Amino acid sequence: MKPIFFEEKTQIQSSETLKKLTGLSEFFFDKDAVVTFEGKVILAAGIHFRGECIIGDGVSIDTGCVLKNVAVGKSSNIRSHSVLQDSRFGKNNIIGPFCFVRNRTFVGDDCIVGSHVEVARSSLGKNVKISHQAFIGDAFIEESAIIGAGVVFCNYDGHDKQSSTVGEGSIIGSGSMIVSPIKIGSNVVIGAGSVITKDIRDNSNLIQKR
Repeated sequence: MKPIFFEEKTQIQSSETLKKLTGLSEFFFDKDAVVTFEGKVILAAGIHFRGECIIGDGVSIDTGCVLKNVAVGKSSNIRSHSVLQDSRFGKNNIIGPFCFVRNRTFVGDDCIVGSHVEVARSSLGKNVKISHQAFIGDAFIEESAIIGAGVVFCNYDGHDKQSSTVGEGSIIGSGSMIVSPIKIGSNVVIGAGSVITKDIRDNSNLIQKR
């Protein structure tokens, strides 16, 4: 990976320009792609840019990533082979590896969207942790919530996509299924492997019988 420093906001529209700046051999720009860099960024070879992207100070992007119409805030780490499309990211985030964030998703500050996580049409508040292998679709997750491995938001009812809400500080255990539309309150703890089909009030613990 190669650090580059941009003293002011700089737009780059071709792979050749980026190759000269970094000395790395492989970058890919789609036709009409425009990338705006600011401050110190760290890039690896093999990154693919599409559409209009904004990369903030202190951001690192590892090899194999694909970015299309995204804004990435300061000091975020985009790990290898992540695909980010039509979404916005705050600062100090850890994204990937091998994650897929798409379709007007917003990720706040200090979040983890980790290995093999997919997020679509959702909003994540500050300090949300989704460390690995989950699907978050049409969800509003408030700050400091933790989503365990293998959690699935079952957002399609056979006719339309439905949305769900997870309140501040709640924890959803590994392997749980959230059958939308659902409202999960704040400071809720849901045990691993649960199937949630009804709203849960604030400060509740739910552990389903096995």
